[in-house]
Amino acid sequence: MIYYIYVMLKFKPINEEQLFLLPPSVQDFIPSNHLSRIISEVVDSIDTSVIEEKYSHLGQKSYSPKLLLKLMFYGYSIGIRSGRKIAMACESDTAFMFLANMYRPDFRTINDFRKDNIAFVQSSFVHIVRLCKELGMCKLGSLTIDGTKLKANANSDHSKTKSQYSNWLQSIHADIESLLKEAEQIDQHEDKLYGKKRGDEIPVELANKQKLRSKIQEALEKFKTSNEKERVNLNDTDAKFIKGAGRIDTNYNCQAAISEDGIIVSAYSNNNASDRSETIRVVESAEANTNENITDILADSGYASYDNYEYLENKGKNCFIPDQQLNTESDKEQNPYHRNHFNYVPEKNHFLCPEDKIVKYSHQSRQKKTKQEVSVYQCYECPTCDKQHLCTKGNYRQIHIERREHLRTKIRERLKSVEGKIKYVTRMRIESIFGNLKHNLNYKHLYLKGIEKTTAEWQLICIGHNLKKIHQFKMR
Repeated sequence: MIYYIYVMLKFKPINEEQLFLLPPSVQDFIPSNHLSRIISEVVDSIDTSVIEEKYSHLGQKSYSPKLLLKLMFYGYSIGIRSGRKIAMACESDTAFMFLANMYRPDFRTINDFRKDNIAFVQSSFVHIVRLCKELGMCKLGSLTIDGTKLKANANSDHSKTKSQYSNWLQSIHADIESLLKEAEQIDQHEDKLYGKKRGDEIPVELANKQKLRSKIQEALEKFKTSNEKERVNLNDTDAKFIKGAGRIDTNYNCQAAISEDGIIVSAYSNNNASDRSETIRVVESAEANTNENITDILADSGYASYDNYEYLENKGKNCFIPDQQLNTESDKEQNPYHRNHFNYVPEKNHFLCPEDKIVKYSHQSRQKKTKQEVSVYQCYECPTCDKQHLCTKGNYRQIHIERREHLRTKIRERLKSVEGKIKYVTRMRIESIFGNLKHNLNYKHLYLKGIEKTTAEWQLICIGHNLKKIHQFKMR
């Protein structure tokens, strides 16, 4: 008794059967400045009538689309995207319980809602981007673009060429025929084999083989629009072998563009290994989502090409995208006969080499692979020059000038200026966003399959990021 009194004086009492004086509200368990409250307000501002029209007045009442959106958005904000984990959280996590209005939706309901409303995710992403802009937290003086590789929901061992699939299909055909013959032989022992069943059920092994055959035939259809030597994955025909995180695997290339204050204003996935083909698309997407004309474009050298330089120049944009040769030329320029040491004489349209010999205009050339138009200059005095072996490996030294090379020179000068260096350093801001998403929230792989669905999943991840930025803005 004395010990009990001593413990009671030292610690607060424990009573697991304690009742509330008044009926509690779930609102009481959520701080006024909690992230879930911000997400609830944002989702309430989204027009969900497009989804609501899909539901019927007949039958069991469904969960409100806004309620399921709140659960998904909050889950993606804190790194929970599994339907099962969200459903479990609705039973134990007060933030999820608050957003779910104390309902407990089944994980299938959550997964089906996400799967059936892929297109709506895009409009929600744009709505939240424009909401950030209205709040004054989406500064678009400059746009930083970059891509990150996320693992596809596909086994890389199941990526095969057309010939490999054809051989596999032949093997499957043989296995199915063997199983059918075996089933025919044991038909007379039907009662013993099937017991109380009707006896006409397809054997599990045969059903699996038939399902595999249909998937292989679907993969073979993909080769009608692609290279036969290319590898197509059986589980996700859109997933490609792309280098990411130091190794080549079945990945998606997830593109993003951010504003000056870190709001993701454009997001989509693709299966291109190179970022070069995405420069124009991501810029146009960002401008469409924000209804803004963005003047400065920042990106790494992976987005550089003469076509991109020309497009951005024609649109009146300041390009801060270094070419691939910019960082390597500094070492090569130590060679006194590097092409940068040849002086161009515009009046006569020729170059003067370091030995003061004339490099004359020779002809125009069009490269089929890159579709570049090149002016070729050639020095005809090389055979009589004693420095020939230092200058060229051929008989005559040539200089190739792409017709848009002046744009590359202009961008190099812009990047080398003091203002350009300071501005280009801000490009690293997007790397910290990717680092947070992939390493802190563990978004290193995708659950959904196909470009359309993986784009929606990537946008959900980016929606989570933007919602947390709104929360931080409101907390100030």
